[in-house]
Amino acid sequence: MTRPLDGVARSRLERLLEISRQLSSTLDLSALLSTVVHTVTDLTGAEAATILLVDDQTDQLYYAASTGMDRPGGSVEVPQEGSIAGWVVRRGQPLTLEDVDSARRRYAELKDQSTFSPSNVLAVPLIAKEQVIGVLEAINKHHGRAFTEQDLSLVQALASQAAVGIVNVRLFQQTDHIAEFMHELKTPLMALTAASELLAREALPPRQEELLELIQTETTRLTKLAQDFLDLARLESGRIQIRREPVDLAEAAEEVVRVQQLQAVDRGIKVNATVPEELPFVMGDAEQLKQVIHNLLGNAVKYSDRGDYVHLALSADEGHVELTVSDSGPGIASQYLPHLFERFYRVPDHEGYSTGTGLGLPIARRIVEEHGGTIEVESQLEVGSTFRCRFPRVSSE
Repeated sequence: MTRPLDGVARSRLERLLEISRQLSSTLDLSALLSTVVHTVTDLTGAEAATILLVDDQTDQLYYAASTGMDRPGGSVEVPQEGSIAGWVVRRGQPLTLEDVDSARRRYAELKDQSTFSPSNVLAVPLIAKEQVIGVLEAINKHHGRAFTEQDLSLVQALASQAAVGIVNVRLFQQTDHIAEFMHELKTPLMALTAASELLAREALPPRQEELLELIQTETTRLTKLAQDFLDLARLESGRIQIRREPVDLAEAAEEVVRVQQLQAVDRGIKVNATVPEELPFVMGDAEQLKQVIHNLLGNAVKYSDRGDYVHLALSADEGHVELTVSDSGPGIASQYLPHLFERFYRVPDHEGYSTGTGLGLPIARRIVEEHGGTIEVESQLEVGSTFRCRFPRVSSE
C-alpha cells in the first residue's frame, strides 16, 4: 500500500515538477545552472550547493555554479583523483558524507576552506546519455541535521533533469554558433574564390598584385575569425579556466599600449595612456585582461581616422579599478549601441560596410564578467566613444 504524501513532500514534488519544466525550456546555461543550485538549497534545506562539470579537454572538474559560498564559477579546478566529486564521477554513484571533518584530509576540495566550512555533503552524479558530465552537491543541511533518503531522491531527480538540460543547451549553442560561423565565412570565402579564378586567367597580369593582396587580407580575416570564434565558444562553455592571482593592470595596460602605438603610428593616430603611479591590483588572469585591453584599443584605432587620438586611462576608488578607452573617432549612432556586444555584430562604417570579426567586444564582455566586473559604452556621433570597465580591486591587506 502506497503511503500518502504529507504536505512538505507534496510541496517539494510540486516544486520539482515546476523546475523540471523550466529546465527543459531554458537555453541559457548560466540561468539553468543557477536555477539548479538554488533549487537544491531550497528543497534540501542546505546552506550551499555547487555544480562541478567535467572539462572535456583536461578531464578535470571545475566549479560551474554555486550558491551560499564564495566560489568563483569556472575558475577553480578540482582533480578527479582524491576529491568527492571525482569519486562520484568515476563511479557514477551518489555519495553522502555525514562527517566531513574526518574526511577533510582525504578529499582535495575540502581543504583550505577559509570562507566556508562544510560539515556534511550530499553529492549526486549528473548523467546524460550514460555519461557522467558533472556532479551536483548539497552542502551543510541546516541546524546540523543529516541529509535524508528523501533529500537524496529529490537531488537525484533534479540532477537527472539538469544533466539533460545542460546537454540540450550545449547542443543548441554549438548549432547556433556553427550556423553563425558558417554565415560569416561566406564573404571571405567568396572573395578568395573570385580572386583565385581571376588569377587563373592569364589575360589579367596587371591585377595580380591587387588580387594577391586581397587573398592575404581575407586569409588573415579567416584566421582571426576562427580564433575569435573558438575563444568565445570556450568562454561561453566555461572551458577556459580563469586564473585567480593579483594582476597589475597598469603594467598590463602599458604593454598593450606600446603594441597599439606601433600599429597606429602609420595611420597618423595617436595612442597614449594615463596611468597612476600606485594602482591597486585586481584579482584575475593577466593574459585574459590583456586581451580585453587589446580588443578595446584595437577597435578604437580601427574606427579612427588620421589625426584622431585614442586614450587609455586607469583610476581607482575604494572598491574598484576602472579602465577607460576613449577615442575622438566618428562615434557610434545610438541605434547601434544596444547591439555592440552581440556575436558577429559590426557597426557599419562611413560607406555602409563593416569590418572585423564582430567577436572582439563579446569576448571582452565575457572576460570582464568572469572577473566580476562590468563593461559599458558611451558614444556620440562626430565626438567619439568611451568604453569603461570596472573590476573589483584587491584589498591593500
